[in-house]
Amino acid sequence: MATVYHGRPIEPYRLGVLIDLPEHPGLSDCWPDAVRLASEDVKARGLLERDVEVVVREVYAQPWTSAHGLIKAYRELVEDAGVLGVVGPFTSDNCLALLPEIERRQVPTATICGSVRFVGDYAYAFANGGLADEPAVMAAWLQANGHRRIAVLRERTQIGEEYAEFFRYELQPQNLVITAEPPVYPATSVEELVEALTVCRDSKPDALVYLGLGGVNQWIRPALEQIDWDPPRIQTTAFVSATYTEERARRLEGWVGVDQYHEGNEVFAAVRERFRKRFGYDYATSGLSTGYDIGHAFALALGRMRYATPTALRDAMDTLRRIPACTGGPGTIITLGPRDHRAYQGADFLVLRRAHGGTTSLEGLASVVPWEQPS
Repeated sequence: MATVYHGRPIEPYRLGVLIDLPEHPGLSDCWPDAVRLASEDVKARGLLERDVEVVVREVYAQPWTSAHGLIKAYRELVEDAGVLGVVGPFTSDNCLALLPEIERRQVPTATICGSVRFVGDYAYAFANGGLADEPAVMAAWLQANGHRRIAVLRERTQIGEEYAEFFRYELQPQNLVITAEPPVYPATSVEELVEALTVCRDSKPDALVYLGLGGVNQWIRPALEQIDWDPPRIQTTAFVSATYTEERARRLEGWVGVDQYHEGNEVFAAVRERFRKRFGYDYATSGLSTGYDIGHAFALALGRMRYATPTALRDAMDTLRRIPACTGGPGTIITLGPRDHRAYQGADFLVLRRAHGGTTSLEGLASVVPWEQPS
């Protein structure tokens, strides 16, 4: 396609990438490259007339500090870099803190945030999990494996509380009861976890559930070993870090967790191969898959814009339907529309994996079972 118009070079479209979890191999490092590859792919297919420049900002926000620096970085992307859309941030607490600014600036912003409260005219959720969806998947696994009495280790955060709210809704339909629910803060220690896990163990549950972002995962194995407890156990998409490195998988030895990497997803397999050839590295993680999916959606929408403004990009995003997704089980699609900004659709956009021996394997899918109908 032409790169000059009336003797003047045509500038690339600009997308921002806002990272609030720096130094996360398998997630923060591959996200900008995934967006670049998706944009190049769409342009190669003739569906996008310009190149895409990716402008990256990284900032430590919550839980390390307040959201002030995050909001400042977002403003810099919009005002100084002139991006048409923003990819990120990652976590629900930071996304919710940023939401008023997103709506004020009216710039489409797509994240992997799982909160159902991340809703707005310019807010798009390519949820790497889902605080409302994961509890139902976890409860289905517990019920299918005969675990009825459940001890819950819950983070004392917005994320933990939202998880817990939706987990409680699943208790009666799945015939589960909570035996203990000690709250912990993400920035904890082995000693504090030992205290909370002892409460859980002494309640004599059939299984242990962890509801949180994953801050406790670095300490949870030594804490369980210290009290000599090895229960059946399942956790939220805090588990996805087990696919990032062997070390993180060993931290979660014996855990089942909600994830979105599925070896049978042929769309992601093909994307990974192109990614490896383009950048010289590769991850079998939902970090890479969600980064590509968001970049793909933005690139398709950039090609459909009627004029180059954030609002026109928003309108184009809302036309995307039935786009095959890298993320989730085979058949997961991306569908968006006005007032419908939760991208992933399909019963198997969440899967279950198990950590063992420094790696993970597919545990299965949480089948959707019809309720018992009255006679």
